[in-house]
Amino acid sequence: MHILLFHDSKLPPPNYGGIERIVVTLAEEYIRRGHKVSVLCKKGSKINGINVVELPENAHTNIEKVIPSDIEFIHSHQPLPIEPKRPYLITIHGNGHLAEKYWPNTNFLSRSHAKNHNSSIYVFNGVDPQRYSFVEKKEEYYIFLARTTWRVKNLKTCIAWANDLNVKLKIIGGNGISRGNIEYVGFVDDTVKAKILGGAKALIYPTNWDEPCAGAPLEALACGTPVISSHNGCMPEMVTHGETGVLCENYNELLKADEILKTVSTQACRKKVESQFSVQRMADDYLKLFEHICSQGKLVDQQNLPRYNFKKESVRFLYKPTIVNQVRLMMTGKI
Repeated sequence: MHILLFHDSKLPPPNYGGIERIVVTLAEEYIRRGHKVSVLCKKGSKINGINVVELPENAHTNIEKVIPSDIEFIHSHQPLPIEPKRPYLITIHGNGHLAEKYWPNTNFLSRSHAKNHNSSIYVFNGVDPQRYSFVEKKEEYYIFLARTTWRVKNLKTCIAWANDLNVKLKIIGGNGISRGNIEYVGFVDDTVKAKILGGAKALIYPTNWDEPCAGAPLEALACGTPVISSHNGCMPEMVTHGETGVLCENYNELLKADEILKTVSTQACRKKVESQFSVQRMADDYLKLFEHICSQGKLVDQQNLPRYNFKKESVRFLYKPTIVNQVRLMMTGKI
């Protein structure tokens, strides 16, 4: 089958870019399985061994006007304003909004993500385990890996936690001033990132939003590195408490997470990715959906279209309960 993957970005991403990495990884995996693959993306993209179709400006409103005629299946990784006429699947990577419209062949990234959009169709993200070295023996530091400027990733709480416990925290995903036991590593390439992830005692990831299917925890688990997180979004689907990480309801539990880490197996972390969150499993699931759509028609009918169905108050904020934080939360609803 000739598959077109679409994302309105420059590929591959130079440093970070979760969706972009998924698109490139899937393209490579589809080719390994014998499919012909083209990728529709922004000017300047160059993916080794893969046909790149340049996206003209504003053409994303109707991509069928610009894609090759021999494309048999469209796999878009962003919402499309016009429903394609040929077989398609649209993967939604973010949390939507009330005005957003979804077509019948739409899937999401986790059970919770699908539920938030009145759907039951989802495919977990995956990573290639072979790109991450398993590290059994860990060093005495923790790692934060996310955009440091994105408030919901909760770096402020991570820094407070590290200072309260007097543990070393390395921060990847932005620049800042290193002091004491807090070290800003900045933006690094995949090789350096994997090395730091592999040596870390745990990834500290106390997310304060409804995660669709976070990439950083999967990278950590692939290295055999446990994940300390909140119960928000997909995290309970990705992390097994006491086995591959620690899930915390509040700051007091976060402070005690290190004790529970003693029950965690680095090998169990790696096996979790190999069995449930590998790119091979991800491609298997997507190709099954492609097959269903091509042979049996659309995933749902017009009466059962996905729709935004998320209640923001269901997010349970994880933060240090200082007076300043409590007042901020009361006044703004944010941490």
